Amino acid sequence: MREKLLFISAENPFPQDSGGKLRTGNILNILLAKYDVDLLTYSNTKSSAEKSETQGLAMYEVERTMNYRKAMLRSLYKWRNSSYMSHVDVDMRSKIMGLCRENSYSHIFISHSLLGSCIDIVREALPEAVITTDAHNFESGLSGQLAAGKKGAAKLFYTLNAVWTKRDELKLMDKTNLLLTTSEQDGLAFKALSLGNSHKVHVIPNFIRMGDYLANVITPKEQWIILPGNMNYFPNINAATYFNREIYPLIKLKVPGIKWYIVGRDVHPEVAALAENDPSIVITGYVDSVADYVRKAQVVIAPLLEGSGTRLKILEAWALKTPVVSTTKGAEGLLYEHSRNIMIADDPATFADSVIQLLQDHERGIVLADRAYQTLIANYEAESVREKLLSLV
Repeated sequence: MREKLLFISAENPFPQDSGGKLRTGNILNILLAKYDVDLLTYSNTKSSAEKSETQGLAMYEVERTMNYRKAMLRSLYKWRNSSYMSHVDVDMRSKIMGLCRENSYSHIFISHSLLGSCIDIVREALPEAVITTDAHNFESGLSGQLAAGKKGAAKLFYTLNAVWTKRDELKLMDKTNLLLTTSEQDGLAFKALSLGNSHKVHVIPNFIRMGDYLANVITPKEQWIILPGNMNYFPNINAATYFNREIYPLIKLKVPGIKWYIVGRDVHPEVAALAENDPSIVITGYVDSVADYVRKAQVVIAPLLEGSGTRLKILEAWALKTPVVSTTKGAEGLLYEHSRNIMIADDPATFADSVIQLLQDHERGIVLADRAYQTLIANYEAESVREKLLSLV
């Protein structure tokens, strides 16, 4: 009989329709090779019954009462990050305690660094359990970036959030047995917080399963550029508005028939407004398959000026052999070489020129995409990280 592991996630990973869910679901899939997994997560009307019946996986869902507004208010007296993830203890405490007492797990996997409050709950029931925490991002750095773009009371609030988040990351380093990061940069940031706990930090890069991206037919490319991602995430909101303001007009001058697709869930009003007076901008909102749009596009763009971790949207583009133009920040943490497997551009004119070049030189795009695909297979496909992950957890 295989050992059981409790896997706690604030995002139901099914369906895998965002970067965070992709990482969570892909790690879960690998752990199922070693453990029978009890997954504790929030209920989701879109959750796949087929996935919930995966061999070795039992799903336990709780209803979410902690929305973003409640989390922001609670953060003021808990002195805790304002993301709803930092307050899942409100909804999950009783279920965590119950599962831990019923099963006496020796291993617990916590799927996001913002779920640090869950560690205290687990320790109440199972003080000797080995706890692994997966840090999708270096959250205090992200909070600081968000604060930098605010003014007045909002700036003060998010500055405090950055302070509270850094304090909680320090506590996390003490309380967890193992901390996984998505990049060397994030790993170094966590190590710098607590040198005495630096041995706990290990890099498991974002990765994908190529089987999820295989297609039976060849999809012809359209004269599209595409920005995929959760469009309520502030680095993506700012990337979209920056691209629209500084870069897209330069592209339209040279390629007047261009279409720009913004593909992602939870569209922020600032992003939705971009398409109101420009019929060449198409905002899809949630779609069942972002991959279908990426396959058709000639270029994927990642004009990010902020962020942390690594971008799964770039790995997906590489898997689908669609060339990418990115800022240095957008490609941070990935193994890349400018003009070999990706185009890197940090000013509007260069970014626009890179996109135009790929739109007008299809063969160049094919070569770039093929090299990116080889980089992906060697470093970011599930089999390339499976052995390391299973040796750690």
